[in-house]
Amino acid sequence: MEHLNDSGKDRLTALWAVFSFAFLFFLGVLVRYQLIGPGQRDEFVSPAFLQRRKGVPISLARGQVQDRHGIPLHYPEWCLSLALCPSEVENWDRVISILSDYLDPTALEKAGALRQASFPVKLTRNLIGSDALRIIDLDEPGIWVIPDETRYGQSSIARHVVGHIRPNAYLRPEDNVGEGGLEQEYQSLLAGGRPSWVGSVTTGDGNLLPGTGLRIAPSEGTPEDLITTLDVRIQLYVEQAMKAHGVKMGAAIVLDADTAEILAMVSCPSYDQTRPDLHLEDPEAPFVNRAISAFPPGSVWKPVVMSYALEENAAHGERTFDCTGQVELGQSNIGCGHENGHGQLTLKEALAQSCNSCFIRLGLQFDPIDLVGWAEHCGFGRMTGVPLPQEGKGTLPNPHSMYAGDIANFCIGQGYVTATPLQIAVFYRAIASGGVYKEPRLIRDFGDAPSERRLFSEDTANAIASGLLLATTEGTGENAWVSAFGSAGKTGTAESGVNSEPHAWFAGWAPILKPEYVVTVFVQEDGDGPSRAAPLWKDICASLLR
Repeated sequence: MEHLNDSGKDRLTALWAVFSFAFLFFLGVLVRYQLIGPGQRDEFVSPAFLQRRKGVPISLARGQVQDRHGIPLHYPEWCLSLALCPSEVENWDRVISILSDYLDPTALEKAGALRQASFPVKLTRNLIGSDALRIIDLDEPGIWVIPDETRYGQSSIARHVVGHIRPNAYLRPEDNVGEGGLEQEYQSLLAGGRPSWVGSVTTGDGNLLPGTGLRIAPSEGTPEDLITTLDVRIQLYVEQAMKAHGVKMGAAIVLDADTAEILAMVSCPSYDQTRPDLHLEDPEAPFVNRAISAFPPGSVWKPVVMSYALEENAAHGERTFDCTGQVELGQSNIGCGHENGHGQLTLKEALAQSCNSCFIRLGLQFDPIDLVGWAEHCGFGRMTGVPLPQEGKGTLPNPHSMYAGDIANFCIGQGYVTATPLQIAVFYRAIASGGVYKEPRLIRDFGDAPSERRLFSEDTANAIASGLLLATTEGTGENAWVSAFGSAGKTGTAESGVNSEPHAWFAGWAPILKPEYVVTVFVQEDGDGPSRAAPLWKDICASLLR
């Protein structure tokens, strides 16, 4: 009997301990809910509230892509959209009749299939204002006219840098996926959280909560914005200049001459970010970001060869070349670009006059393995590392299979050589900064600091810069001279293929005394460097320096 009493006491003690633990647990939950801050109470309130709402998203749960000053590059706008809440419909025939005036057959069929749906659905976007007013005046239960954010407004800029999201994301939040540009590259950072929504709050049995009506709730947990190095003012200047000069296909890059930050990146033609499907068959390939795509560089390549020659032997800078108008290579001749030849030229003068003969003769003295290796050392044939999914690395010839003609083409930026406008801009920035290469930067305050290294000596950089200054004062780049500030740079005219117009290039910097901007412009299959690219480059720099 005594043994049973002890056993009973043990069970009673254990039972009491269980009840005490349970009581303390629920008491702790109650105290936590009552006493802790509202931000933590949301862990309990928000899920319960979400179960009692019937609404549709009116914005994307997505961070903005901003310029260096915090201005959204995509300039979001608001429109009006049409939504249907099946649980509020009182007369389906009347609702379908009303909707038939504003929906296409596919959307109308979708609306008719929603009779048993328990949640509202967005049917169409971008309602005309007069249509929206008529629908509102009808006050038909179940039909909602709601505000709706458009991520890409009509004033959106830097579209190839930003990219776009799937158009269906406005109707289906699960399609909030970036395609192209930074939207794609930073998908995991930009997307997340819950979007703003418009709708109603219901009671436990599904009826509208009295006194609430249609309401708008803010977004929750939206990711932070992505801040780029772009400057909307500079980006807009460049885009306007490209349009004013009638550039159908081309690109332009503006770098900060000190930091190598990308201040503007433009590619033509552009495209409608809200309707990318309209451009799928466009022969001008508007989705291609030409600023980071590779093309034959023509004579803007010559400073690469010149830098190698001067690093090998500074005495090359004192040599004179006799240009007769062409160079004989076996059974063929390569013209210098000047009908009667340039006569006696120093290397600096040859750069200013863009003399092919001089640079071919110069390059033929070197082993092609060394020439191509130097181009790689200068950053060509590999990507610059900007976080854009389309970046090309350009091409360099195989030095082990180069003949005299291949070396000649290499020295004047033709043949198997291609480079991107961004690569050219980064190389010219190295010249302007005394021979120091810096990786270009597109995103601010994110990741490691960009690396830098010396490409060549300051003496070499100064010698090339002297030739580029001569080019804008009395050479092929005179049309790029910027009054009151000065400029230095190089024209390029590159063959683009059989029966096609050449590519036009200009790369350089301004002002002369203390460079602020390094700019490269590229016009695809539409003229030459001196008459097509140089005036465009001048107008861009003049706008920046005003």
